[in-house]
Amino acid sequence: MRRIIGFVTMFFLAVTVVFGKSQENIIDITFNKLGAVYHKNESGNSVCKVIKANNDITYKVVVEIVDIDKKPIGYKKTYTLSSPFERYYYVPFQFSELGYYYLSVSFLHGDKVIFSKQEGFGVIPDVTLTKKDYDSPFGVGAHYARYGDWRVAEIQQALGIAWVRDVARWKDFIGTARNTPDPFIDYLDRHNICWLPILDYVDANHGWQDENGIWRWDEDVTNIKKYVEMNENRILVYESQNEPSNFAGWNKRWPHPQGQKWRPQGWGVPFTDLVKQMHDSIKAVNGDIKLIWPGEEEWIEYFDDNREDVANHIDFTAIHPYILWRKYPETSPFYDGFYKMQKEMLKKRNIPTEIWVTETGWTTYLPDSIRRHFPPVTEYQQAQYLVRNYLVQLYFGAGKMFWYELVEEPFGVHHPESGFGILRYNTMLTVKPAAVAFANMVNNYRYLKPIGKYLAKDRKTYGFIYENEKESGAPVLSIWREADEKEELIPVKYTKSLTGVDIFGRTIEIPIIDGMAHLPLSMSVLTVSGFDMDDLKNLYEPKEQY
Repeated sequence: MRRIIGFVTMFFLAVTVVFGKSQENIIDITFNKLGAVYHKNESGNSVCKVIKANNDITYKVVVEIVDIDKKPIGYKKTYTLSSPFERYYYVPFQFSELGYYYLSVSFLHGDKVIFSKQEGFGVIPDVTLTKKDYDSPFGVGAHYARYGDWRVAEIQQALGIAWVRDVARWKDFIGTARNTPDPFIDYLDRHNICWLPILDYVDANHGWQDENGIWRWDEDVTNIKKYVEMNENRILVYESQNEPSNFAGWNKRWPHPQGQKWRPQGWGVPFTDLVKQMHDSIKAVNGDIKLIWPGEEEWIEYFDDNREDVANHIDFTAIHPYILWRKYPETSPFYDGFYKMQKEMLKKRNIPTEIWVTETGWTTYLPDSIRRHFPPVTEYQQAQYLVRNYLVQLYFGAGKMFWYELVEEPFGVHHPESGFGILRYNTMLTVKPAAVAFANMVNNYRYLKPIGKYLAKDRKTYGFIYENEKESGAPVLSIWREADEKEELIPVKYTKSLTGVDIFGRTIEIPIIDGMAHLPLSMSVLTVSGFDMDDLKNLYEPKEQY
């Protein structure tokens, strides 16, 4: 059972509103810690500012803490608010169990809620990055410069997310007297975060064709080389360009014959020439530096057929596998043979088979009358799909994965780009449920080696078997349902007891009755440890190597 440690008290101060009487109800909830993310048994607090509108109605103010499922955890206070004054309620807390929680403040008239607001906060395992973890598969995309709030790295460090994918602004160094590495590297170093830099866009309109029919970007490529030289030995992998079909004018200068801008017929040949030149100039600085090539299948096939020596200029590839019209991670081709076919295609072309997922995600925007190709999800679902998606794609062949993205964007509640973030775009950059799920995924899966796919009897049950490399290969099962809840029965002969943990770090009871383990499955991944391997050896299909 979840409980709050210590004695939680509240008090309020009444302060007259400066400009007279307020014309609207206001509730503002802030936390004392950046990100509103805490560790077990860590003391924290919140200040709830309330302003009652100018009217004669007396409200009850209810302050309550509930868990992610909106279940009370044992604390609820009610106050009376009659005067239109500004008041502050101070709420200290300390939790002994991991999880995602909401602090809720409501105005009630009788039993009717007139106005309410809630803010979430997290209690996470201590996965703070204490050194750079280049081998970690866990990354996130970000726009640090766009946020204008560099404190965000403190939160990423606390969440244990080892990698960040962000723009390398090489153009900022052109025409300056700088001869030192990009200061962003030092900043990330201080927070033990590994950087995957995307080289800022090269303008398609800068290209010109030489006498041999090759498109050239000599000035841009020279400046990129200078930037790489400044950062030599600090960065050993770059992403060449981000989605050339969408940005930098490629599909406008060289449009697709049928207007299908995503496909490379049109802009593909000049883009190939650019990346080959970038590759050669970067390798001249340091042959160990890797340059990632945009890796969607149709792009590689087209480039290979239309330019010589493409394979020699591809160190490895990256994809952006968003799940568009189908909502669930497991209903995508990435669960059903994609990585095997993709790697076979790469092998045929003598291209390295390492694949990074440099963008993937689900968005919590609010739908409106406009049909958009990103399916909107709830914050709870975003957390569920984040964990499921990472486990699925890392199992089948992704080398590293970068969630898009770290912080929400301020484009409006109905804009899909606004909801991908796992931190809220507010003054404290508070965590959404997905951020807490991410930290627990890092804690539970960083040192697990996948060895097989669980053989579920029901086709809508999914799972994998792992060996815990930090515990002498002890087996761990991840298991979940596609879209409902159901009990999974697993016969056990040698297993004595099992421990289950959900995506928010909460302990889940798993009884063993008459030789049967009863696993309560839901849309959230359940991580189960304690199995004797002899009980699992016939319950999984060994991982295919390709």
